[in-house]
Amino acid sequence: MNGYAAYPVKRGLGWWCMLRLARDARPHPVMEKGAKPKVFNSAGEAWEEAAKHLLAYMNGHEIRGERFDGRSTYRDEVDRVFFQPRPAEGERKAVRA
Repeated sequence: MNGYAAYPVKRGLGWWCMLRLARDARPHPVMEKGAKPKVFNSAGEAWEEAAKHLLAYMNGHEIRGERFDGRSTYRDEVDRVFFQPRPAEGERKAVRA
């Protein structure tokens, strides 16, 4: 569902580099200028491009609510606001009824 993927795909006489980002429902090829998919001579070249683009995305596009360690930033904020740590047994104040 909210996964990332980057991989080469054999297309005709060359290789395409495909990227799938969490915001997209399906993978898209890396494009050249002119809105045409970039064609590579070997799978290795396509893998290098895939790694470069995926790393650039993860290092440069911080999106609200998205973290790359699998945890939601919304959950962290909710925990911080509503679930305050409780004091230890010895630190609790006596309350009269």
